[in-house]
Amino acid sequence: MLTESYRYPDTGDHVTGMFIRRHEPYDGYWTASEDRALGKVAGHLTASLVRREEVKALDAGCGEGRLLPWLARFSADVTAADPDPDRLAKARETVVEDTEFSFTVSPITELDGGPYDLVVCSHVIQHVPTPDVAPILRRLAGITAPGGTLVLAYSRSPVGREAFSLDSVEAGDEVRSRRVSREVFDKALRAGAGPALPVRYLDPSEVAAEATEAGWRTDWEWTYHVLDDLGPADEHVDRDELVNASGPLRRHLGRDLITLLRREHA
Repeated sequence: MLTESYRYPDTGDHVTGMFIRRHEPYDGYWTASEDRALGKVAGHLTASLVRREEVKALDAGCGEGRLLPWLARFSADVTAADPDPDRLAKARETVVEDTEFSFTVSPITELDGGPYDLVVCSHVIQHVPTPDVAPILRRLAGITAPGGTLVLAYSRSPVGREAFSLDSVEAGDEVRSRRVSREVFDKALRAGAGPALPVRYLDPSEVAAEATEAGWRTDWEWTYHVLDDLGPADEHVDRDELVNASGPLRRHLGRDLITLLRREHA
């Protein structure tokens, strides 16, 4: 479990930012791909949620608050939580008209409050010790209202091929991704901040099984950030739509997955 001394290993998102610049197939793809994924999620939420004044929302593992303005589109009462007080201090600077934000320094496994109608947990479970994923999903289910929604995003592996890496920037601007075992990954997280960013590429089938056991039902999912070689890698290739339209491609390609989960009624 994460402790009070936890600090996110990638200060300023330096490693992640360098990875994007080195690996996106063309300039602007990374942002456009995520924007499309969030737009599709927004379409589902708009069809199912009540007026934003009646929605209680939570960003679980909010980091510096990047998604808080997006979440505020659906809720006027947003709680932002993160175990790293330095990143949460950045999130506190978020201001959105007609939205009340509250902030708490806490790992997800110790969160209370709610019940929440809408929860976002974006790119958190890939950076926590492997035994923590199931408790996180259970805790979020415990503080979400029956029928409530969880938007879960994470770095994925091909189905059946979970992987772990320690990512770092070397020689000024070169990103090194060193594949490691589960044991080395967990040890790196327990050791604390830096110098490498531990990344787990989760098997979507395993996440789905753990979510079901925790009391969630999968309603929809979308693969994005398709960095794989699909042929001509330019803006004329709609790689996201191509992958998501094909079952075999969807099982094996793409770096990130966003899933819409519903809290089962008791």
